[in-house]
Amino acid sequence: MRKTVISGKRRKSATKFLTVHEPFTSKELKDSHLIAETLLDCIRTGDLGAFREVLVSHLMTVNKVAVAKKAGLGRRTLYDLIDPKKNFNPELSTVSAVIRALAA
Repeated sequence: MRKTVISGKRRKSATKFLTVHEPFTSKELKDSHLIAETLLDCIRTGDLGAFREVLVSHLMTVNKVAVAKKAGLGRRTLYDLIDPKKNFNPELSTVSAVIRALAA
C-alpha cells in the first residue's frame, strides 16, 4: 500500500488550530473541589464523555469507600460508574450526591 504524501504547508496548517491538552496531575485528581467544579462544567457543556473520564480518574485515585460513605451511596454504585463494560447512565440523584460529597 502506498503512503499518502502531505505537503509541508498543509501539515503546518492542520496543527495550527489544535489546542494543547494538559492532563490533570495526580495531585489535581485528588483535589475534590477541583473535580467537583470540573464535573459541574461538564454538565453545563453537556459533555458526558468528559464527565465520565474525570469522575473515573478521580475515583481511581481516592478511597472509593470514603467517597461512597460521604455521598450516601453504596460502594457498588461507584464501582458500577467506573466499570467500562457497563453503560454509563447514572441517575441525577447519583450525580448530585457525588458532586455534593466532593464539594463538601
